[in-house]
Amino acid sequence: MEERPTIPPGERTTDWASRSLWFTARDGDRHAPTAEKDRRPPLTRQRVVAEALTIIADHGVEALTMRALATRLGVVPGALYRHVRNKEQLHDLVLDGVLAEVDTHLDPAQPWTQQLTLLAHRLRAVLDQHPGVAALLKSRDPLGPHSLALAEAFLAPLRTAGFPNRDAGLAFFLVVDYTVGFAVASTRTSANEQRVHDAATRAQLHEFFRALPADRFPALVALGEHVWLDNRDERFTAGLDTLLAGLERARHAPGRRAPGRQPTTTTRPHQDTQQAVDR
Repeated sequence: MEERPTIPPGERTTDWASRSLWFTARDGDRHAPTAEKDRRPPLTRQRVVAEALTIIADHGVEALTMRALATRLGVVPGALYRHVRNKEQLHDLVLDGVLAEVDTHLDPAQPWTQQLTLLAHRLRAVLDQHPGVAALLKSRDPLGPHSLALAEAFLAPLRTAGFPNRDAGLAFFLVVDYTVGFAVASTRTSANEQRVHDAATRAQLHEFFRALPADRFPALVALGEHVWLDNRDERFTAGLDTLLAGLERARHAPGRRAPGRQPTTTTRPHQDTQQAVDR
C-alpha cells in the first residue's frame, strides 16, 4: 500500500490526491480542478512493472531505462524511486511478475521426465507471451518468490528421481538454459523466424537452396528445405526430448558414483580421464 503524503494542519483532506507524486501543479493553478480526461491513475509498483514490460515487448530490454520508463508514465525519473530502488530491482520485479504466470503444479506420480517436459513447455509459453523477457533471464539471477517456486518445481522431480545432488544441479541448468536460450534465439521477431513464417518467402528460400551449386553445397541442396521451416514447436520438443532422454540414460549409466567419492581403482589420473571419455 502506498503511503499518502502528510496533510498540513488546516488543509482539506480531500486535496491529498492533487499532491500525489505524478501531479505537478502550475503556478497559480495549484487548487484548480483537473479535467476528468486529464486524470491519470496513481503511480504504483504494479503500474511501473506493467509499463516496463510494455517497453521491453515493443523495443527490447536495452530500451528499458529509468528515464524512458518515467517518460512513458508521465512522471519525473525521481518519482520511480519511491517504488523501485534501481534498474536492477526493476528487472527482478519484471522477471518475478512474469514467472508468476508459470503454472508450477505437477503430478508427482508422473515420471520425472514428463514433469520436466510439462514445466519446460509452460515456461517457454509464458516467455513467448512476453517478448524480450527471456533476455533478462540470461543477465539476472532471479530470486523472487515466484522465481524460487519455479526453481523448486524443476528441482523436486530430479531429487525424487534419485539424481545425486551435483547431477541434479547440472540437470536443472541444462533444462532451464535450453528453454530460456530457445526463447531468446527463436523469437517471432527474429529475422529468420519472420522469413520462414511467411509461406511465399519460405518457398523462395527453399528454391534458392535447391539452386545452389551441388558440388560445393551438396548438403544444403539436399537438406536446406528441411531445415528452414516454420517449426518452432517441433524443434523445441525434439531438443527437449533428446536432452531429457540423455539425462535418463546418464542416470542409469554403469559406473556412476556420487560426487566427491574417490575412485577405488589404482589407475593413474590420465587413465581415469580416458575411461570417462570412453564411457
